[in-house]
Amino acid sequence: MNQSQTQEIWRLAGVLLIGAVVGLITSTLWPAIAVALLAYCLWLLRNIFKLDRWIEKGLKRSAAPDAGGVLDNIISNIYRLKNSQKSGKKRLAQLLGQFRDSAKALPEATVILTTTSEIQWFNEAAEILLGLQSPRDIGQRIDNLLRDPEFRKFLHARKRKGELRMASPLDSSIIFSCRLINYGKENLLLTVRDVSIRERVDRVRREFVTNASHELRTPLTVIRGYLEVMSTDKTCTSDVQDKMRIILEQTSHMEIIINEMLTLSRLEHSTLEAEEGEKLNIAEILQNLVLDAVQSGRAVEGQITVAADETLCLLGMKQEIISLCNNLLYNALQHNPPQTPVDLQWFRSGSGEPCLVVEDDGIGIESHHLSRLTERFYRVDSSRSRESGGSGLGLAIVKHIVQRHGGHMDISSTPAVGSTFSCTFASSRIVKCKK
Repeated sequence: MNQSQTQEIWRLAGVLLIGAVVGLITSTLWPAIAVALLAYCLWLLRNIFKLDRWIEKGLKRSAAPDAGGVLDNIISNIYRLKNSQKSGKKRLAQLLGQFRDSAKALPEATVILTTTSEIQWFNEAAEILLGLQSPRDIGQRIDNLLRDPEFRKFLHARKRKGELRMASPLDSSIIFSCRLINYGKENLLLTVRDVSIRERVDRVRREFVTNASHELRTPLTVIRGYLEVMSTDKTCTSDVQDKMRIILEQTSHMEIIINEMLTLSRLEHSTLEAEEGEKLNIAEILQNLVLDAVQSGRAVEGQITVAADETLCLLGMKQEIISLCNNLLYNALQHNPPQTPVDLQWFRSGSGEPCLVVEDDGIGIESHHLSRLTERFYRVDSSRSRESGGSGLGLAIVKHIVQRHGGHMDISSTPAVGSTFSCTFASSRIVKCKK
């Protein structure tokens, strides 16, 4: 109990004592006490009215009522809270100012939206890139100003995509990259940046790879033809024939790389419509790949186990899915010691999505390599990969095939324990197989 509370109790006790003394003198004890309590209540009420007027007038310290007791303590607490709130507002205003200054300085267009797509705020870059004007466009729906159909789908999608590429509403030759993230409880943050230069560089790179690969195919075919003839020429010494066979093997390896570069170039920027593809029996495809691996000598009988849901089929492009399965199985067999157990699984996940998992008990991969495994030509161990004949493009091809089928790829591995490659496809591509 603090001093003001003690003071107020003594004041009440004094009022009751005065009332009791007067009551005893006048032989009206209880009426006198009641009158004393009434007078005390009226005095408190008067001070409460003063306190109310002081609050209405702005809580000025100089105009604070002098009530004493608990009311004085209440006035002090109110004034302290007012000062604390004022300093908190100043700090908040400073932080808000710093945020807005930072957002204004960003080269990316930044727009704060409500959940109903209404514009609340945007920076100067948004005025330049998107043509927004303040205060005219504040409160407007962003999809009424940016009328691209793909942007409208992106804005109202239930699941947020990573990014959207779209043409600028002001200049169709400029390409934008748009990202949308949740901001607070009831806001969205839209960021837009100009990626035209990067798009042009990517296009030039793709055209170069495609053209170079096509140009290399013809001379390699001719070289291969002559090498095949010369390697079987009986007039050549055995040493020359051996060297010819080595050159022929390297030529075949170059052809494989060129074909995979062309495949990757085609996959990287091609799209697959929702209904495009055919019904594929993945369980049957896996069984055929295992049989081929055993017959070709890449695996031994019983090394590869298959656990596949035979009632689960996939709507997809046949050659792409076969290539995906073959690349994952090839990796598990070629980059591990001979007879390493490999497990192939095809099932529907708990969330209803079809999953293909290739798991091995091999040498595993260090964690710092995992994020880069799907990069083209990336090798964990360059010497081992070349000896096994790997091109360095297999996992990059797998990643793009999965993405074309609305899915994603996950890789986990532990050194000396093994690796797991998981491909999850869009649930919309599930097709029921006939038993």
